[in-house]
Amino acid sequence: MDKAMAEHFTADAPGGAAIVAQGGKVLFESALGSADVSAQKPLTTANQFRIGSVSKQFAAVSILQLAEAGKLKLDDEIQRYVDFPKKEQPITVQHLLTHTSGIPNFTNGAAYSPDAYAKDIALKDLIARFADQPLEFAPGTKWSYSNSGYILLSAIIERVSGRSWSDYAEEHLFKPVGMTQSSASISGGALLNEAVGYAEDSTGWKPANPVSMSWPLAAGNIRSTVGDLLKWNTSVFAGKLVSDEWLAKAHTSVVLADGTTHPYGFGWGFKNIQGSPTIEHSGGIDGFVSNCIYLPQEDLYIAVLVNRESDDASALAAELAAIAMGKPYGGEEVALSPAEAQALTGVYVNAEGVERYITAEGNKLVSTRQGSSPKPLRHLGNDRFLYEGDVITLNFQRTDGKVTGARFLARDRDEHLIRSDKPLPKPRVEVPLKNADLQAYAGEFELMPGFTLTFRAEGDHLFVLPTRQGEIEVFGEAPHKFFLKVVDATIEFHPEEDGSVKRLTFNQGGVMEGKRIR
Repeated sequence: MDKAMAEHFTADAPGGAAIVAQGGKVLFESALGSADVSAQKPLTTANQFRIGSVSKQFAAVSILQLAEAGKLKLDDEIQRYVDFPKKEQPITVQHLLTHTSGIPNFTNGAAYSPDAYAKDIALKDLIARFADQPLEFAPGTKWSYSNSGYILLSAIIERVSGRSWSDYAEEHLFKPVGMTQSSASISGGALLNEAVGYAEDSTGWKPANPVSMSWPLAAGNIRSTVGDLLKWNTSVFAGKLVSDEWLAKAHTSVVLADGTTHPYGFGWGFKNIQGSPTIEHSGGIDGFVSNCIYLPQEDLYIAVLVNRESDDASALAAELAAIAMGKPYGGEEVALSPAEAQALTGVYVNAEGVERYITAEGNKLVSTRQGSSPKPLRHLGNDRFLYEGDVITLNFQRTDGKVTGARFLARDRDEHLIRSDKPLPKPRVEVPLKNADLQAYAGEFELMPGFTLTFRAEGDHLFVLPTRQGEIEVFGEAPHKFFLKVVDATIEFHPEEDGSVKRLTFNQGGVMEGKRIR
């Protein structure tokens, strides 16, 4: 487990804290990295992190407590408890819990921008920002993650309990289980051991955009430690906060109107680790990511909290769980000859027609899902490969010695891929760039409300900074046309007659137009 931590974090950069426990007994507890880079303050397991959407299970338990006490019903229309305009079809409390309400996710829109969310906002004003938007689908017919639903749950908790969300969480969630190092406060002051959150740009790690905790509320404003989260999980599954009968509702996949299910209940989702079912949730908020996993069959709990924007939390939590189960992902890499690697290359297609390109670089294989970024593979022997830095496996399948397909196994899906006769896409050829030509592209282009691409030229290189993401380099392919290497995407600028550039098209599995706003 120490080795797994060291593969993700170093002492001189933002890092993370982790805990692994079985039957309530701590097997592993460690922190690695910096809680404050400028002050050179190392992380410890006592540091508080913003846990983001892991907060949703706290909101769900709050609603279940109120329902168990007879103060609300899950099938009640939400207008009984919150001021929200009626839509074409009724929306229930349960629709909010399961992300099946059809209410648009406000964090995807212009209402959630760096300039806005740095300032405090009243709950009624936050709700007003998405209240009049039309539903994306009829409630109960589809599943679509919506922080808006959990903002409305915050209002319902406050209306029904007569307490603010912060006070309710303190009195009915934290205190009963001894979570003394956690907070749902919306005040701006830092906690005693709160870690600084970081984002990465071309210059390295920098403090992330400030965000007032009055915005996420029960959708994601809790700060906690790995030790407190263990107390929480142990108490929840011991029935100390809500009865087993009510808790079972939260841990049952939602059934949609057409009879299909989606692997999400109330504030928890369901995946697997090495075939064992999990009850879990991840989180992400400016400067922080998190992942908390419970495996009921093994009675294993893993919490990983990270103070930088990255993919580390989800990958590391799964790795630690697999190690604790005695079924670690990976193992020693087995040598593969260039000829053996070449024999596995090709275009593989899943049941939905999505292509996956397997290419060889010497004796190494690389997998690229259509429209996504290339991922190096590590050979584990017997045609079995592990995605580097992840817990996804790819097992090639043969018929009479000939490679005919592959099994793609991730924590949330198991896909059978068929090897097609299609040729691999030709690699893009990079053309040299000149700074004088690149200056016309510098500026900010809006693809949709709240999401922009900001370009800058440095020397003979062009860089793009997508909203709430790290800066990446783009490469020339043809006049006014560029491509990305980290994902399968292209950008084409469209100059006006006078040479100015006011619009672009962005293509990543679909074309979007962007207009210059700055």
